[in-house]
Amino acid sequence: MNSHEIEHNVKRIIENFSKEDFLFDLLLAYGISKTSITRLKSGDYNLSKVEGEILYKKKVFLKAEKSDKLLSSI
Repeated sequence: MNSHEIEHNVKRIIENFSKEDFLFDLLLAYGISKTSITRLKSGDYNLSKVEGEILYKKKVFLKAEKSDKLLSSI
């Protein structure tokens, strides 16, 4: 996958933004397989056991925050 394909995929995410699917769409845009994303959604690949967090080994960590003060949540 080259940079132009990634750029096109990311633009498509922005045009069809979904808060619930953003992370999964972003992983698809960077070439992660649909099978891996399905397993991440189901919890098989999610290494975090904390509700609302997604940890995909050596790829991404996502934690939703209610506050805009991100440094205070560390």
